[in-house]
Amino acid sequence: MSELGALQRASTASRRRGGVQRRLNMPVAEASTLAAPQPFADGPPAVRFRRPRKAAPALRPEPVDRTPPPPVFHPLAYRSVVAAWSLDARERWGRRSNELEDEGLSWRDAETQAFVEVWNHLRREGGFADPGPC
Repeated sequence: MSELGALQRASTASRRRGGVQRRLNMPVAEASTLAAPQPFADGPPAVRFRRPRKAAPALRPEPVDRTPPPPVFHPLAYRSVVAAWSLDARERWGRRSNELEDEGLSWRDAETQAFVEVWNHLRREGGFADPGPC
């Protein structure tokens, strides 16, 4: 006998019979498990199952709010000065402010620009004296 023949195991009937079932450690199926199921006398049982829950949305980290806080608007300082002007000067200021706003400026910018223009005009004409130190 050669050395190769001595190293091989002899093939037995129990090894061949097991096949896949033996490798998976499954017992050989019995005849009773292969029989057809018997119908229920009262009809099929009520199907009771739990409905699967919907998946919760994925948790995302809260985005950091990077918008700056809204600006704080203080009362416009020039309005108290405009209140002391004559009716003619106030009307000129209002009309010029409306013109600037129609050109595309915001109402705040239009009022401020109109105030500067009318103020300089009144100072040049001498119709309004600069306020003295308080």
